[in-house]
Amino acid sequence: MFRSGIDAQHPGRAGYKKLPARGRGERFWELDFARGVCVILMVFDHFMYCLWDLMPSLNEMFGTSLFAEAQDLAIRWWISDLRVNGRLVVISAFFLLCGISSTLTRGNFRRCIPLALVAAGISAVTVLLEEWGLGMRVLFGVIHMLAAGIFLYAVYDEAASAVGGLLGKGRGADIARGALRLLPGLVGVALLVWYFTAAAQFTVTDGQWEIVSKIDAQWSDEENILRATFAYLLNFRYPSGDYFPILPWAALMLSGGILGRLIYHTDARYAFARLDGAWNSGFCFLGRHAAVIYVAHMVVIPVLLGAAAFVTSLFV
Repeated sequence: MFRSGIDAQHPGRAGYKKLPARGRGERFWELDFARGVCVILMVFDHFMYCLWDLMPSLNEMFGTSLFAEAQDLAIRWWISDLRVNGRLVVISAFFLLCGISSTLTRGNFRRCIPLALVAAGISAVTVLLEEWGLGMRVLFGVIHMLAAGIFLYAVYDEAASAVGGLLGKGRGADIARGALRLLPGLVGVALLVWYFTAAAQFTVTDGQWEIVSKIDAQWSDEENILRATFAYLLNFRYPSGDYFPILPWAALMLSGGILGRLIYHTDARYAFARLDGAWNSGFCFLGRHAAVIYVAHMVVIPVLLGAAAFVTSLFV
């Protein structure tokens, strides 16, 4: 999903003197590394949430007290300034990285289709689990938003390519085509500027960062849910266990396209090549499989905790 390939061959750890010949399948280790760090922090955050919210129910179900002493620590972590503010930093970095990666492939339409199918599956399964009293439905979470964001990137990028194809040949036409490929990122920046001037504001309350909407929830519940898919609403709690509306998050992802074009489509893309090595392999592995890990950990952590409680109950 978060492919960081580009049509250029990696210069290797020994360095380079000139841009190498083009090839397929190159990955930039720093992008995988950064995604890997984000994934680890997201998994840790979900684990702490499960200790707080899920583990007490599992202990009651199996008559155990597993990790009971950690519940207070998990609650304090969940409401701490470090967690609330750090979460905004991590998810912002994650979405920017996805925007950067969107510039490194021509297959963004292909990327968004499996994401959309996975998102639909997550919604279907979580709605069913909620009916059984196990957790809360996910209507528009991270995967849903990323599928929408990548689709929007593909639409704007293909439009830019189509216009660029009409410009003919010559240096001036090449420069114009290059500028047009910034279109998705520029749209993202424009949406962010509009959003934080007309529709929301960034506030700090008691040391915690927060995005507060200026759009009041004044419609029916069904209309509020639909509108809240596109942007946060004031005085409305979106009925989803995981919630990331298109604004501002998909706009932030689109904005990452500017960084991708200005860095990874110029000589600057090799700035960190000399630092590559075995030391980063673990984080890079996680970053290369970020989508799978993100989806899997939402199931694996509860299942492992449930299994641990069950096994513990056999010896109580």
